Amino acid sequence: LKYYGIIFNLTSEVVFQVKELLSKGFSYNPLTDKELENERLKDKAIYDRIKVKHPLTFLLSLVTYASVAGIVGILAGLDYAWFGSVTLALFPRFWGHSFFNPKDIPFAAMFTLATFVGACLVGSYLKADKELKFGINPITIYSLLYGILVGLITGIRIGGFFLLFFIAIAHLFTEIERGSIYRKFSRFWSFYGLMFVAWITTTIIIHPASWSNPVGWFFETLGYLSKHGWEGDVLFEGQFIPATSLPWYYLPKWLFMTIPMIFQIAFFLGLILFFHQHPKLNKLQRACIILVLLQIFFLPAIAILKQSTIYDGMRQFLLMLPGIAAISATALVWIYQKISRKIFKIFAIALMLVLCSPIVFDIVALHPYEYIYFNRISGGLAKARDRYETDYWGLSMRKGMEWINDNASPNSEVVVSGDRVNLFSATIFSDPDLSVISLEEFESEKRGNPDYYLALPRWQYQSEFPECPVVHQVTRQNVPLTIVKKCE
Repeated sequence: LKYYGIIFNLTSEVVFQVKELLSKGFSYNPLTDKELENERLKDKAIYDRIKVKHPLTFLLSLVTYASVAGIVGILAGLDYAWFGSVTLALFPRFWGHSFFNPKDIPFAAMFTLATFVGACLVGSYLKADKELKFGINPITIYSLLYGILVGLITGIRIGGFFLLFFIAIAHLFTEIERGSIYRKFSRFWSFYGLMFVAWITTTIIIHPASWSNPVGWFFETLGYLSKHGWEGDVLFEGQFIPATSLPWYYLPKWLFMTIPMIFQIAFFLGLILFFHQHPKLNKLQRACIILVLLQIFFLPAIAILKQSTIYDGMRQFLLMLPGIAAISATALVWIYQKISRKIFKIFAIALMLVLCSPIVFDIVALHPYEYIYFNRISGGLAKARDRYETDYWGLSMRKGMEWINDNASPNSEVVVSGDRVNLFSATIFSDPDLSVISLEEFESEKRGNPDYYLALPRWQYQSEFPECPVVHQVTRQNVPLTIVKKCE
C-alpha cells in the first residue's frame, strides 16, 4: 500500500466517521468500537464503509461527466456541452464502473477534470500574454491550484504527475504556432515552477510512505506500478495467459470489443475532422485537443511499450473513455452543425436515437452489471463467454448468496470460489447461521463435499465439484455469471 496515496480512502473514512458520529452521538469513539471484536463484525464494519464509499465513488464519477461536457463546450460550443455527458453515459463500461470502482473511477474523474482545467489554464496564459506578472493575481493562483490538483491526482495513482508535462506540451505546441517560441514560453517558467512545487508538496503530504525518502520512493513507485506485481492468469481469446505475457494488442482489442461501435466510428471521424479543422480552431481549442489526445494515448502507449502488467480487461485504463467520448461527441456535433436544412437535422437526430437505442437496451438488460458490456459487433456478452473475462469482480455473487440464504437449511456449509477477497463478497451478505469458507481454505482441509458451492465466472472456478449439480444461476443476456451448486 505504500505505492498508493491515501486521498480517496481518507476522504471516504472521514465521511463514514462523520455519519457514525451523527447517528451514535458524541459519545461515539471509533477506537473502542465493539463491532471490531470478532471476524463477522469486522466484515460488517468494512461493509458499512463500503456503503459510504460506493456513493462517493459515483458522486466523484459525476465530475467526469461534467468535465467531458466542459471539453465539448470548448470544442463545439456551450450549447452542445450537455451532449458530451450523454455520450459518456452511453459507454456502459464507464457507467457500470462508476457505481463501485474506487480505484480507477477517481483517477479517471480527476484526470479528466485536469484535462479540462488545464486547457482553460493554457487559455488564460495565452490571453494574459502581454500583462503577465508573477505575484498575487489570478494567473498565479490558477497555477498554484493546478499544481495542487495534479498532486491530488498523483495521490490516487502515480501516473497523475504526467499532467505537468501534458500542460507544458499543450502550451508549447500552441506557442509554436505563434512564433518566437523561446522568448514567449520562457516567460512562464516561474508559473510552472510554482506549479511543480505545489505538486510535489501535495504529493508528499498525501503519501506518508514517501516522507523518509521522497525521491527514492517516487521512482520506486513508478517502477512498481509500471510492472505491477500481479501474477495471475488472464482469460484472453479463449486461453489463460499470464498477465506478464499478454500480446501487445490486448488493450486495443478490449477497447474495440467494449466501446459501442457508433462511438468508435465517431471517434475516428473526430480525429480526421480535428486535423482538417485545425487551422480554423482558436488557441484554447487547440490546447484542449492536445490535452485530450494525450489523456487518451500517452499512458496506454507507455504501458504497451513497457509491456506493463495488464489485467481485468481495460479497467486500468478507464481514463481513456472520457477523452474518447469527448472526441466522439464533438465529431457528431460538428457534423450536425454542418447540416443546413431542418428536415435533415431532424433525420440526423432520429438516426442517432435509433443507433443508440441498442446501447440503452443492453444497459437495462445488464443492470446492475453494466461493466461486463461487450458491443454487438464483437458478438456481445454471449460471444465473450468462456473467451474473455466477464464478471471478474464477482458483483453477481451477492445475488447467489441471497439465493442460498433463502433456500439453505440452517448450519449449511457454503464454499465460495477463490480466496479471502472473493469470500468477503459473499460473507457480508450471508445469513449468520451459515458456515461460509473459501475454496482455498476448504481444499487445504481435504474434506468431502460442502452443502453448497458458490462460484464466480473466473479461472475455471465453476468447474470445481463437477459431481454437484447447478441449482441456481445469476444470468444476464442468457449468460451465467455466478452459479450455485448443491452437493449431496
